[in-house]
Amino acid sequence: MKHAATWLLGLSILAAGPASLARDDPYPVDQWRAWLGESADRYPGKTWLMYAAPEEAGWSSAGLRRAKRHFDAIDSAAVMVVHDGAVVVAWGDVDRRYMCHSVRKSLLSALYGIHVAQGTIDLDKTLAELGIDDDPPLSEAEKQARVVDLLRSRSGVYHPAAYETLQMKILRPRRGSRKPGEFFYYNNWDFNTLGTIFEQETGKRIFEEFQKQFAATLDMEDYRTTDGYYHLTKKYSIHPAYPFRMSARDLARVGLLYLRQGKWQGRQILTRQWVRDSITSHFKPGDVSQNPDYGYGYLWWPIVKGPFHRLGMFSARGHGGHSIDVLPQANVVFVHRVNTFGDSKLGFEMDEVEDPDRFKLLDLVLRARVAPPKPDPKLVPLPVSPKRAKTVVLDRDTLAKYVGRYEFVRFTLKKFRFEKLIFKIKKTGGELMVECPDMGRFLLRPMSKTRFMIEDLELPIRFELDDKGKPVRIIGEFVPGRPLAGRRVR
Repeated sequence: MKHAATWLLGLSILAAGPASLARDDPYPVDQWRAWLGESADRYPGKTWLMYAAPEEAGWSSAGLRRAKRHFDAIDSAAVMVVHDGAVVVAWGDVDRRYMCHSVRKSLLSALYGIHVAQGTIDLDKTLAELGIDDDPPLSEAEKQARVVDLLRSRSGVYHPAAYETLQMKILRPRRGSRKPGEFFYYNNWDFNTLGTIFEQETGKRIFEEFQKQFAATLDMEDYRTTDGYYHLTKKYSIHPAYPFRMSARDLARVGLLYLRQGKWQGRQILTRQWVRDSITSHFKPGDVSQNPDYGYGYLWWPIVKGPFHRLGMFSARGHGGHSIDVLPQANVVFVHRVNTFGDSKLGFEMDEVEDPDRFKLLDLVLRARVAPPKPDPKLVPLPVSPKRAKTVVLDRDTLAKYVGRYEFVRFTLKKFRFEKLIFKIKKTGGELMVECPDMGRFLLRPMSKTRFMIEDLELPIRFELDDKGKPVRIIGEFVPGRPLAGRRVR
């Protein structure tokens, strides 16, 4: 893994704290503010436009090459830097849909903003008034938490939740130990229950409503409603998580919408007040987060100290290093993606980038900004990534025979036991789709009559057939050099 090569560098940055990135305060904020007066206030259309050379936007190519070397040395999978509505640099697979992890919460916050403005959601209603409960049930005291308390992650409800990390489980306070609104604790129960409340109060499904309100309105290029799924773990809670899978170039549109205070091409999509409330820290004395430079808003993370504070930075952050970082005083959106598909029961290795390395990369990018943008910069279409695998067209009968359930049995050292994993292969339109455990739904791209590529995962699988041509098992090499076979069970 690339990250291992920079382990000592990461440790030194972490020990010193993010402020050590720029003790000499290298960001000429006053100068940048003056340059904002020359902003073109541009937006992308159906596709992004890119500066023909970084110098067109006032960036140094040599400085960005230094940033790119750091990008190459860590586990980053994709980065987009947007200045004044056009792309300065795009590294890696910016059109590949990666898992968003907790960035999903900031996306839900945007949906809340639409419906709070419409009056369909009342932030002051309590869980009791909304009829929200769980299994095991909530106490009457817990039911006094308001919707706004959940948005600020201070409900005081410390019920087990789906999609929690081990650290969340360990750090979760004792139930009943805090009153609603009293204490910040980064709480997946709050976030998941907000999804339930949203769908209950609006009558809308999260992924379909995101498509309508944002993907279509902002002309997203890669988002599909099938790229999200509901992650339900009934033994913990009746409220499912709602993971998204999205590309860097689509997330950059969300960042630009927030940079422009909810405005998109002359239309106010989100109210300015909602954006301000979302990106303002609601911390009280004594509240802390794992990264002390951040506070917490409405499912967004505003920087409250350190070198990026002067830039007004706020972030949507996800496990493994995913982020949308918005820097209003620099007129910049920075999107960072990591291949975290390994965070699943499939067992393949997961990449990860910690905040210090992400901050270092952002710092290097900002240091490369040396001049105002040209008055009429030359712009070109953002290049499209080449096809990752050559596909073929298969007839419907060939596709239909692969539909079914396939069972994998894998021994996990973490739990020291065998686990069964079920792949459900379905036909949707003229394509095959596989439902993967803990990861959602993925299209299967045919490379031959028996070999397919799992889209976005970029993992090849092959079907083994019996002497009658019927599929009997799937072979997938989820860990290089260690093929795993799944037999057909139905």
